[in-house]
Amino acid sequence: MPNSGQLHWDYRDGRVAAVAAAIVYSLWTLEVVLPGSGVVQGAPTETAFIGFLDSAHRTAAILVLLTAGLGLALGAREANPWLTVSWWSMAVFGTASLVAALLPGRCVVAIDAACAAESLAEGVVGASGAQAVSAVVAILAALLGVSALAVNRYRAGDRAWPFVAVLAVLQAVATVAVLVLAVRVYAEGGDGSPGIALGPPERAHLVTVALWLLAAGVLPGPWKRSRAPRSAGLSR
Repeated sequence: MPNSGQLHWDYRDGRVAAVAAAIVYSLWTLEVVLPGSGVVQGAPTETAFIGFLDSAHRTAAILVLLTAGLGLALGAREANPWLTVSWWSMAVFGTASLVAALLPGRCVVAIDAACAAESLAEGVVGASGAQAVSAVVAILAALLGVSALAVNRYRAGDRAWPFVAVLAVLQAVATVAVLVLAVRVYAEGGDGSPGIALGPPERAHLVTVALWLLAAGVLPGPWKRSRAPRSAGLSR
């Protein structure tokens, strides 16, 4: 009879967590599909909508941490150093994303580095350099994570590696665009607007990050173990 007090994790838990993180992380798109959200214009719904996205972002960050933890525990890390780098990068991304989401600020998406830089430049109440730093760390960790996953899939002979490689290139381009935008808006001191709109660079970056998380959950290769698990509390 199994020990009811012992939690048994399955690799499918990690895959589900990754897909769920990608979905929850994409809830910012409600700003686009729902008219009258008022995020940019300062309408009465602004506070409620930003609060909703803050909660969603924190939930997504926790799901990312769960995915990375299970990936490190259940993945074939011993024989795939690049996969280990990918999982650890995901863990850093989740941690930095969660920290940014917990810090006060007016940004719709916590890891929007351009928003954090503009809020800091304008002296917005609650804005701090810590959120900007967390946002940049999260962005760079995500780029390293998807790049390492692309190399891992290539070396493993996975037929899906071109998709991951293209995704890594697109995320690299989006990352550079967002960081350049953040530096520019900080140097210019912001525009004094009551809210921050997600521009094309930020939206492109958020899409590539969501696709990376989705790929991490959908692709079966990263979850195949090369050895038996060391912990009795982990099962396949």
